[in-house]
Amino acid sequence: MISPEFSLSEEDVAGFKKHGFLKFEKIFSDDTVEHMRSLSGSQVAPPSDNYGSGFSKLKYDVGNDDPEILALMADPVFADTMARLTGTDVFFTQGLGFELEKNKSTGFPWHVGTQSFGFQRREDPGFTIWTPLCPIDPEGQQGGMKYVSKDLLSGEFVYQHINLLPGYMQSEIAGGRDLGFADFNVLKNSVLNSPEMTRILDHYAVEDSFEPGDALIFDKYVMHRSVKLSEGPIPSRLAYALRFSSVESRYDKNRVDALAYPRVTFDYDVGSEFNEKVASADGERVYDSPYFDGTREARTLARPAG
Repeated sequence: MISPEFSLSEEDVAGFKKHGFLKFEKIFSDDTVEHMRSLSGSQVAPPSDNYGSGFSKLKYDVGNDDPEILALMADPVFADTMARLTGTDVFFTQGLGFELEKNKSTGFPWHVGTQSFGFQRREDPGFTIWTPLCPIDPEGQQGGMKYVSKDLLSGEFVYQHINLLPGYMQSEIAGGRDLGFADFNVLKNSVLNSPEMTRILDHYAVEDSFEPGDALIFDKYVMHRSVKLSEGPIPSRLAYALRFSSVESRYDKNRVDALAYPRVTFDYDVGSEFNEKVASADGERVYDSPYFDGTREARTLARPAG
């Protein structure tokens, strides 16, 4: 499933540890890319609520139990690559598909994975491999992503910020304020997406080109945003993402409850019950959850030999 052209250097490893992200050159084989395209393309759908409204289509829990996606975890080159980069034992938690429509979809603004890694403690490691399934040209039609080195500014504080919102909004509403989704959306996004902050992040951001088979790995503290697909020959941009967590990650019940508040109150449903189903008791090891019974071994990246 890994392209024979792929290699990982010590310079790559050092760069990832410093910046929190790394572009993989031709990591996935043509067959793997085609499978990701078919898998995600058949499942993504228009958003039915306020979450993900910037995408023409999206879907969480894509390929979570797919045999070919799970087979990737046993690939020795892939496992060795992840071990060298992350420095910890990781397992595959969730797949996601995202589609941008040309000249229309805006995707997500500046953010970190507060929802996708909302089940675990703020300090627990989490990683994403984002694979665009068509060419991405920053100087042309664009449609990729921008991301900022965490060596310049880490997004870890955003995980703290998101947990403050439910208590604040409940208190304000109890005091007589009429707050709705628009108010929640401003409070959620303005810390990174005010005009002033956006200019700073865009100034320091990296925006790479990609060919099918290339991918981007980034840790959960890297701030990133979608880039609109502009005029050009590609009608829409489909991408598939793989999420990984440390096997030592612990369930954070307070964080899960905080994320549930806007979903229930403001129709902000992520379209995934993963956070609620993956565990129940605060502090329990997520990896041991019955949710993974039957697939736990297949989800776990093989340990490199030696």
